Amino acid sequence: MSPARRPASELPGDPAQLRLIYSHDHPAVPYEDEDILENWHVSVRAHHGEEEECDGGCTDACQQLIEDGQEVGRLRLWRLRDYTGVDRWMVADAQSGDLESIASTVLDDDEYCAAFQEAIDCPVGDLLILDRVFLARPWRGFGLGPIFAAEVVRRLSGGCCAVAAEPGMAEWPDNRDEVSDAYRATAKAKIAALWESIGFHAFRDGVQLLDTSLQEPIDLHRARRKDLEDLSTAYQAHLKDQPVSPEPATPPPAAPQASTTTSGLRQPPPAAAAAQTQHSDELTAATSLSELRRMCEGTGWSSEDRATALAAAAQATHDTDLRDLAGQVKGVHFGLREAWASALTFPATSFDLSLFRPSRFREEQPIPLGPLAGVWVYGSNLNNRYQGRSHAVGDGCQHSRSLTPSTERMTLADLLDLSSFWERYGLRCSFCNGWSGQRLTPDQYAYYRTVLADHQR
Repeated sequence: MSPARRPASELPGDPAQLRLIYSHDHPAVPYEDEDILENWHVSVRAHHGEEEECDGGCTDACQQLIEDGQEVGRLRLWRLRDYTGVDRWMVADAQSGDLESIASTVLDDDEYCAAFQEAIDCPVGDLLILDRVFLARPWRGFGLGPIFAAEVVRRLSGGCCAVAAEPGMAEWPDNRDEVSDAYRATAKAKIAALWESIGFHAFRDGVQLLDTSLQEPIDLHRARRKDLEDLSTAYQAHLKDQPVSPEPATPPPAAPQASTTTSGLRQPPPAAAAAQTQHSDELTAATSLSELRRMCEGTGWSSEDRATALAAAAQATHDTDLRDLAGQVKGVHFGLREAWASALTFPATSFDLSLFRPSRFREEQPIPLGPLAGVWVYGSNLNNRYQGRSHAVGDGCQHSRSLTPSTERMTLADLLDLSSFWERYGLRCSFCNGWSGQRLTPDQYAYYRTVLADHQR
């Protein structure tokens, strides 16, 4: 494996202390395609050490970081089960164009194609698909993506004859004109090389395969673990020679009492208390400022930059045009700039918009948006004015764009009226759904929770 591009001294924390949290939920009796295609989410979280003491003393916010941590990355994988009697290609095609591309490459009339059977030593069993690997920008460039992917594959590939991946664009430049065919090819080649470092090999049509029956992935996984140990050692050595980073200009307040969960929105809450806590931190405007303060902890961002970002965040209301505030944080560190945008917006992936849209898979009528109709949403290409798909802002996606005055904005009601935006192969990114929403007021959040609870009964 090639050495990390960035030195260990630039790490936001000890990478060996990160934790991977796995989540998958389904009804007791799976319905529709849930028995054929399993969706697995893995959250990479940084935790405050129980024995660590912050300069000036720890606060209640530190206790929440001890218990729940802060997400710094995530992975998404799919398990495509064999021997179910259902056409696996149709199921993958109904989920997303990315999964359909892989399924059509490895399957032929719902059986593994001849080329797949030739490439895989024992082509019998399920197929695990490595769909997305995302890290927050401060953690990128150290070679951590393949390390975490190897760990996840080791734990989720039991009973799978192979793991498939299709390398795609991992980052977009600020200037879309730079994204030429040559640029795309270079980006895909870099990502393909990363997956090769954990045992993937080129198959065909841009798809890579990892044979789970071979010794090679086991050996490479051990090598990646050694890379992580070496990176952690270098980081610890750096800390011994450096003073502690300055504290934020404004001390973080007590964290909200609501706990977080790794479950998806569609899992029925076992009790009313659990329903009230789910996703509140990333959906409600009331937690925006405190969340940004938590993001500022333990980083190398300057106190001046942090004070600027916190002051801009304090000006935001539910109706503020965040594009106007973006100019105030234009000069701060890019990582803090993205953290600022993520604190003031919520990712579309945490909001079940399907309940408010017509669907051929659901008999009941869509639910009225009510107070949610006026929620502002932001994206890089909501109106399809440019070439390429729309992406979220902040850290909502590995292709995310910065929030700037040129970012497109519209209400949630207007977004639902964009029929072309929801076409299967249309302009929205299948990972981040193409938009981020401005955080909800208490009334908007209460309405959304009521809709969810009614649907899940």
